[in-house]
Amino acid sequence: MKFFKKLRNVFGISLILLLILNAGIPAEAIVKNDDSPVNLAGEDQEYVFVQFGDAPIASYDGSISGYEKTMPAKGQKVNLNSPAAKKYGKRLESQRENYKKWLAKQLPKVEVVTEYDVTYNGIGLKLNGASLKDISRGPGVVKAGVSGTYRKTMSESTALINAGELWTGLGGQANAGQGMKVGVIDSGIDQNHPFLQPNEGMTAPEGFPKGDTKFTSAKVIVAKVFNQNPKLSAEAVDSHGTHVSGTIAGKAGTMPTLGSKPMSGVAPGAYLGNYNVFPGDVADAKSLFIAKAVEEAVEDGMDVLNLSLGGTPHKGADLLDMAVNAAVDAGVVVAISAGNEGPGKYTVGSPGTADKVITVAAITNSRTFAMKLKSAAFESGETVATTGTQGGEVKKQLAGEYALWSEATGGDKLACTPVPEAKKHLEGKIAVIQRGSCTFTEKINNAASAGAVGVIVYQNSAADPIPMSTDGASVPAVMINLEAGNLLEEWQGDRNVTFAYPPVEYETVPNLLSDFSSWGPTPNYTLKPDVAAPGVNIYSSVVGGGYELYQGTSMASPHVAGSAAVLLAYSKQEKLGWGPAEVKAALMGTARNVDGSVLPDIEGSGPLKVGAGTIDLGRAMKAPAMAFPSSLSFGLVRPTGNQSYQMTVTLVNPTDQQLDYSFSGDDNLKLSKSGVSIAGKGKAEFKVDVVNRGTHSGGNNGTGDFQSGYITVTSSAGDIRIPYMYVIDYNR
Repeated sequence: MKFFKKLRNVFGISLILLLILNAGIPAEAIVKNDDSPVNLAGEDQEYVFVQFGDAPIASYDGSISGYEKTMPAKGQKVNLNSPAAKKYGKRLESQRENYKKWLAKQLPKVEVVTEYDVTYNGIGLKLNGASLKDISRGPGVVKAGVSGTYRKTMSESTALINAGELWTGLGGQANAGQGMKVGVIDSGIDQNHPFLQPNEGMTAPEGFPKGDTKFTSAKVIVAKVFNQNPKLSAEAVDSHGTHVSGTIAGKAGTMPTLGSKPMSGVAPGAYLGNYNVFPGDVADAKSLFIAKAVEEAVEDGMDVLNLSLGGTPHKGADLLDMAVNAAVDAGVVVAISAGNEGPGKYTVGSPGTADKVITVAAITNSRTFAMKLKSAAFESGETVATTGTQGGEVKKQLAGEYALWSEATGGDKLACTPVPEAKKHLEGKIAVIQRGSCTFTEKINNAASAGAVGVIVYQNSAADPIPMSTDGASVPAVMINLEAGNLLEEWQGDRNVTFAYPPVEYETVPNLLSDFSSWGPTPNYTLKPDVAAPGVNIYSSVVGGGYELYQGTSMASPHVAGSAAVLLAYSKQEKLGWGPAEVKAALMGTARNVDGSVLPDIEGSGPLKVGAGTIDLGRAMKAPAMAFPSSLSFGLVRPTGNQSYQMTVTLVNPTDQQLDYSFSGDDNLKLSKSGVSIAGKGKAEFKVDVVNRGTHSGGNNGTGDFQSGYITVTSSAGDIRIPYMYVIDYNR
């Protein structure tokens, strides 16, 4: 299926938040579309953590004699100033102090770099020559592990999630999310950007700003940095966090550099908190410092957290998974990008593997900006061409004769190695090069060194062209699809081409699973991602006052974070008492089908790829039911034996009227009831059991028979659905 549908002049279009991300880099929400080699974030053996036995303050249930519960009630946030929290906090502090005394005596070279008690009960350490085994021997330690490393996971996108209906219910677009505080754990926020300016009359809440006030405003109310280098500041240098922030809470009515109609974030009335874990030019952040950022964001009273970052998933819980789950216990909604390692199962990255957070897959947007590349080689005389950025950006019309890099080099199409003798073929011409094996900037500069005045890069797969990150490139460049590239390679006629300027707006096929979005399940055989949101061709703010298209699940997650802020503001206005579980249930239950995949050989887009589907804010606001849990993960299922895989679903009627609900599933499951009647604000339970466990015949050996689908709950007020999954394990 072709991604681009038709074009129109870019200067007469509506630009309500065309967000984009640079595609391709794995565990990152995506920073740059530069075609850097895949390099998963992993572990830093020098930095480690130890965990003590008691629960952190946010998750403590009151089970210890003499210490009252500190976990907040439904719809509330943790109260760190309560007598119970202070008393229990002293208990946790004594555990840390006891361990530190032992450490000072037994392992004096080991440094304590972070301490936690709200979202994690433990300490982060720098080993300085000690071993993990050494530090594990200390008093009270129940677990020790190596710190993971994480990377950023790099339109009318608000229309795709149906934000307009809820905006209206909150008194207008500019007020959506008003009063809610969204913590952005990322690369910083440019507080001076026009898209991130406060609404008229907006002032920081009592007790704010916090952190380094050089980088705060009435809109960006926190600026903190988390890194082992004490010389780094909270200032936004890399644009990833600024782009994410524009999607979450960009000011309604802001005029972009492309187009003539205004932009808006999902929750333009919300505050933003800058928790910078990628300061300066830092590419990898350690889980010790990300977890500390999560803890301080909870302490600062953030209502929502967005983490557009990811690392290698771990079997079992890791430090960051535990921290973000505890943040949810504390009453904070946490949205996390699924990762850009797709297609393929088990590719969702940590901390998106955490059970309680909302993990977000990326779908296509409804439009993008691109140029026309004109050539007689094309049947229609033109094709879609996306431009590079920075050095490779096309700033004016360019016309000339094209030459094939493959002709100039005796067959090589990739231009990853300089070829000085190619100059006689390429001098003054536009080089045609295929994508792959090295960065776009390397290709472009190798062609420029051989005399090329421009570059056409064509795809190496059936995927559509992407906006290339070409920082440092010395000549303008565009990308076209594989079919168009092959036509140029084979064309024997007039070789004149034109980069038509200015860009035009192309309508694209929306609501398709992207070619990079990570799939579930997790290594623990749980269902992720939870939902999907636009993450392709997202146009938003970048450092310095400009705007760029990015793509990646990094761009999808902030749509959910902004949506959560809007739903919490709506809940507060209507006195609904929603907390993180209700927001997640509303978004998942009312999500819409994803229409397919951009890759022609990828079948469908079920729960393992998109969870419940594409979020729909208008429907979530009026959810006719809420299911707890909001998805069902049965894990590994044996094909034989008497073991039960039954799970219980609690169905809540959030409306004021009695409703009759009917249930339907598929042949994999058995439901204990066909339906139930629930009074307004009431609840009821039904049970779900696995009945299709596979067979031992037909060559089914090992683990990997994946089963997934949806249970549908229908009423006169509307329907919701509950995704499920399990894996048949023929080894057990």
